[in-house]
Formats: sequence, C-alpha cells, structure tokens
Amino acid sequence: MLNTPLSGIRIADLTNVIAGPVATRVLAHLGAEVVKVELPWGRAIGNIAMHGDTGSDRPYDVVTSFNEVNRSKKSIAIDLTHSDGKEIFKEIVSISDIVIQNYSPRVMSNLGLTYDILRTIRPDLIMVSMPALGLEGPWSDYISFGPGTDALGGLSSITGYKGDRPHKPGNFYADHNSAFHVATGIMSSILKRQTNGFGEHLEIVLREATMSVIGEYFLEFQLTGTEPERTGNDHHKYYPHGIYKCKGIDSWLAITIENNREWIALCSTIGAKDFIQNPKLNDIDNRRNVRISIDHKIEEWTSSITNKEAMILLQSAGVKAGIVSKASDLISDPQFNERNYLDEVTHPDAGPSMSPGLPFKFSNLDTNLGNRAPLYSEHTEHILNNLLGLDRSFVQKVIHQGTTPLKPLDRIYQ
Repeated sequence: MLNTPLSGIRIADLTNVIAGPVATRVLAHLGAEVVKVELPWGRAIGNIAMHGDTGSDRPYDVVTSFNEVNRSKKSIAIDLTHSDGKEIFKEIVSISDIVIQNYSPRVMSNLGLTYDILRTIRPDLIMVSMPALGLEGPWSDYISFGPGTDALGGLSSITGYKGDRPHKPGNFYADHNSAFHVATGIMSSILKRQTNGFGEHLEIVLREATMSVIGEYFLEFQLTGTEPERTGNDHHKYYPHGIYKCKGIDSWLAITIENNREWIALCSTIGAKDFIQNPKLNDIDNRRNVRISIDHKIEEWTSSITNKEAMILLQSAGVKAGIVSKASDLISDPQFNERNYLDEVTHPDAGPSMSPGLPFKFSNLDTNLGNRAPLYSEHTEHILNNLLGLDRSFVQKVIHQGTTPLKPLDRIYQ
C-alpha cells in the first residue's frame, strides 16, 4: 500500500478545462481520492469532444487536454440541474473532505450548491472556488478564459518584443500557475482543520494568482513611474542574453552571461579572441553598443553545431546555456529519464503516453503516479452502488433517465 501524503482525503471535483483539473490532479498524485463530477453531455468545451474525427467510437475519451489534466481520478457524470442529480452530489459531499469548483460566481448559487448549503451536510467541509476575477468586486460577474486572464493579470503586458504589441504566453499560464496555489491553499486548510475542526471556504482568483508572478514589475512602476518595457529575449541587466539559432531544423540555444568570467569563457569557447583582447567589452553597456557584431559571432558558432553539442561545450566552460526543448527533446530527455520524472500511463482508447509528473520528490513518502485519466463516467456505477450505497432501483432509474448517464448525451451548442 502506498504511503502518500493525502491518503484518506476525498475530493468532490466539479472543475473543468485546465486550472481546476490540474489542481485536483496534483492532489490525486499526492494520494487524495478525487471523484470527478462530469457534465452529462461530454467533455472539453461545448460539444468539441462529442463529434471529433478521431477514429474512435468514443471521441470524448481521447481528448488530449482532458486526459492530461485528469490522471488518477474517478469519473461520474451527474446532471446537477436535476433534483436527483443534486441529491446524489450532496451524498458525495457528505463523505468528502473537499469540494472544488471553477464555475463563474453565479453558477453554484443558481444550482443551490453554495458553501453555506453544503456545509450543513458536512460541517467541516473545505470548499474551493476558483473565479477568474473574484467573488466580489465590480468585475466579479465578468467571464474570462486563459489568454484573457493572462492579460488582465498583467502578464501579457510584459510579454513580447520591444516596440511591438503584447503577446500571450505560450500556454494558459494563469491556469497552471493557479493550480499550484490551489493545492497550497488546500494543504493549509487541511492542516488547520486538524487543529480546530473547522471547515473553510477558500477562494483562489486566477487573475490575482497571475499578477503574483509580475510583482517586481509592478513595484518598479511604483518606484519609477515608468511602465516596464517588453524586452523579448533580452534582459535589462545581463548581456549576452538571448536565443541563438543552431544547426538543424528549428534548433535553438538560450545563453545568459552574468559576469566577466562567463563572458571570457563564452568568447574562448566560440573562438572570439578579439573580444577577449578588447578590455572595453568587459563592460556590459559597451557590449550592448556592438551587440550586432557579438550576436553575429555567437550565432555563427552555434549554427555550426547542434544545440545539444553547443550546450555541453558551454556548460563545460561554466556558461549558462540550455537547449530550447521541443516535445521530441523532452520525451527522450536523459535528465528526466534518470529522475523518472515523466508519468507513463496506458489508456484503453488513447494508448500509451507520457506526461509531466510532480516537480518535487519526497524522501519517505510515495506518490500516486502511473494512473491514467478515467473513461467518461467510468466509475458511476461503483460510486452510486458501492461508495454511496444507494438503492439499486434508484441507481438504475437515474442512469436510465440520463441524470447519471454512462455515455454522454448528445447536446449540440448553438
């Protein structure tokens, strides 16, 4: 039996898309039993998962985004707008430690499933709400999605090239960043409940979690009155600092030089003796003045070898350099392989795959990795019959009427 940190903790998971599911996936990997309550009409957003050309009889079970963020969970589909569905969910709440949801603020109230109502069922309940902008305030009813939340949190304002328009980060940064804040908040609430016996309504706001990563830029504006500039791959303090093309297709290397020792080591490695012999270039500002010449010399060297060869040579000389890893690099990464970081699972419909594991290791505790995402409504009958112990005739009724369907109901969004 695994000795996991959250063994014995059960979570009722109402979350969708990315932020909430990543949070509950982390908690599931730490040993919590996560009961994912799915929509009765399928996965993903709207009916995307219902009608994809995937070659599968169950396209909703091969949705990459779902299978990535929902590993190690159990699945039950419940129509929470139906009275029977509400009662079933309340039964789940009665045996759960935590409820987590990331609907817009009005949804749980409209469903009659607010924290005040649910804690009458489970007084020590910990409930987590994940609104985009907050449960209060003039914008609390506004809705948002990943790139919009990144923009509202200030991250997009510093992402992009100097003099150009703002860019969104490569992925939904607000979602993934917020997920680990959720896990931290839940851990704190569980620890406090062990001492005082009280539950908690925990609010994690995606916009605020996003703003937390740009604190130094926010402080800079307050101190100088100047809006921080977008700098692309450049750095306001260090140079050289950038991404350089290497031999091969879409092959790149990141290099950062912080001090003169690293500058001399870089120049020695790339064969730039003339730079070493020019004492003026020991000053970063002077180097910036001739950056076209320096960048050309660096890229002339990097273009002659692969990014991995360049990284090894520069690292051996004490220079901070790293390849720009693509998916094909990460899947065969020797560092990941040595540390057993990647989580390997085999899905009956989607097949074998590897995903990011947990970015931390315990010396004496286990983690619950190696478990795939559930098939749609895979554990509905087990949860209704065994976990909740409901009457068998009632179970058959709610399955037959579509309150807890075993397959998605075909609902078309207009």
